[in-house]
Amino acid sequence: MTRIRNLSQPSRTILQQRVQNRMVQQQITSIARAGLLATLLGSASAFTSITPSTSLPSTQFTSFSALSATSQPDVVVISPPGGIGEITSIETARLGGSVKWFVVSAASNTPNMALTAETLAAIEKAGGSMELAGADAGSLLAPPDAEGNTASNDALSAIAGWCGTSGSLICTYDGAFEEKLRVDRMKSPEQIEDTMGVDEEQLIRSGIRVAAREAAARSKSKIVVLAAGEEMPSDDGDGDGGKGFFAGLFGGNEIQVPGSMAEAVGGAASVIRHGELFGAAESSPESSPFKGGPKREPIVREMYTTRAVRIDPTISTSGNVLGGDGSTKSNRLSVGEATSRLGLGKVKSATAKMDVSLSSFVGTAPPSDEEWNAEFARVVEMMASSPSSSNARGSAPVLFRTEFSSVPSAERLAEWLAVKWAPAILRSYDIAGTRVGARPVYATQTGEEGTKIEIVWQELVDFQSVTSGKMIIEVDENGMTAMRGGGDAKQGYGGVSNKPLPGEDILVRRLADAASQAVEKGLAVKPKLAKKEVAAMKPVTTVVAEEVAAAPTPPVAAESSGPGPRGAGARRSSERSRGSRKRTTRKPSSQSDADKKA
Repeated sequence: MTRIRNLSQPSRTILQQRVQNRMVQQQITSIARAGLLATLLGSASAFTSITPSTSLPSTQFTSFSALSATSQPDVVVISPPGGIGEITSIETARLGGSVKWFVVSAASNTPNMALTAETLAAIEKAGGSMELAGADAGSLLAPPDAEGNTASNDALSAIAGWCGTSGSLICTYDGAFEEKLRVDRMKSPEQIEDTMGVDEEQLIRSGIRVAAREAAARSKSKIVVLAAGEEMPSDDGDGDGGKGFFAGLFGGNEIQVPGSMAEAVGGAASVIRHGELFGAAESSPESSPFKGGPKREPIVREMYTTRAVRIDPTISTSGNVLGGDGSTKSNRLSVGEATSRLGLGKVKSATAKMDVSLSSFVGTAPPSDEEWNAEFARVVEMMASSPSSSNARGSAPVLFRTEFSSVPSAERLAEWLAVKWAPAILRSYDIAGTRVGARPVYATQTGEEGTKIEIVWQELVDFQSVTSGKMIIEVDENGMTAMRGGGDAKQGYGGVSNKPLPGEDILVRRLADAASQAVEKGLAVKPKLAKKEVAAMKPVTTVVAEEVAAAPTPPVAAESSGPGPRGAGARRSSERSRGSRKRTTRKPSSQSDADKKA
């Protein structure tokens, strides 16, 4: 095989062009085999991107449609290749919705997108449709002309027309870093030198925000998927520094890039936040259930064993920012399922402009539609109660609440929380690493029936340990509730603090994990949601005809007691047949008759 490094510059360029063309042909072939129909939107000249001054690779605005597409989709998804964007698009089509997925990549040669026959059959059975289009970030961020007219950017101006009027717009950054790594591996030495100092991940993020701004004008609702602590409302729209970055990159006129996703979609958007992501989309090789293939003792991937979910307000009623330190984990499959159901409006209990955080826990069964509605209904109820109103009534703010179908022994569950669960959490680095101020020190089981647990916060004041606050966990036969309590009244800590205690958010997140462990250990029973009742069948009425003189019926013979000749109607005195051979009677001879007479 000829090595590229031994070739001259013209030969190397020709060989690289052939490799790129072959990769594009393999991409289209794989899509056709998966049952996708490749179609080019409009004319090629209308969707050819403008190559910026940094010689970033250009692309064409192409589209691949699976099954039948519609000009007015239910959901429009804008994201990098793979990740939550792909999972959300496929899940939306599985649920019977029409979806258009716009992929923002870092290079013209996008990764392969193929669906299995099982997925295509499920989409066709549900009546869903899926259409795919994309462009590279460089073409979307091409600067305006000398007069400041952005209409010269053909790829950007074509997005609004292709997306059409949609019911929901879903945007996410997940997959931008993986796309950057993929493009870095494919760069030639000349491309590496030309793109020195260019951050492809920032390019993709800014390209997504610019595309979202174009599509948001014709979308009724907006949903944004962000990481925990990313683009929080307190960031004042700073985003990730997209403005000014592209003014220096392209030179000349500056393209207006929104500073955050909320600014790009217009502000009125629902936000779903996730922790550390795991799991992969269907097109990824890591979507196989087994690590390293089938073995004698197979290892199942975490994305199939951690399907249980819990949804909490990002900023709880107690003032805690849940998931801000990235200690929670979220399954991409669960995030995609929740996002697609919100986009299709299947979650009736959800409200607009809600900011929630999704966490994943051990469990092999994914949530049903009833469970998703119950989770969002619980979050809406928690967000409806404000801490100021709770303190005005003199009650402690509720930090955590979960429900079970039943608790066999509330005292036993409380004992497990106080003896096993709480000490392990208090010894963790997140809690024990606190060196300044108050921190939770120990847990004790209290109450007349032993169904209360108090986690005590202590602080060193004048070289003496002072109880500065508590977390009170109450366990009953229907669930458990955590509330914030006061400290030592003699030392001036008797009142309930309006601000979160140090490390309180960590304990609140770990309580969700404790509820999942309690169900696994048999200390509690998972709540069973009532399914929709099927309409009862109407009783069938029979019409009796007029009486007609009936003919006499022959007498019915008595039933026989079992098989045999009597069952066939033969009498006991009749001769029974013994096989098929005919019986012959022997006539006595004359000699024998004479002997008898003698």
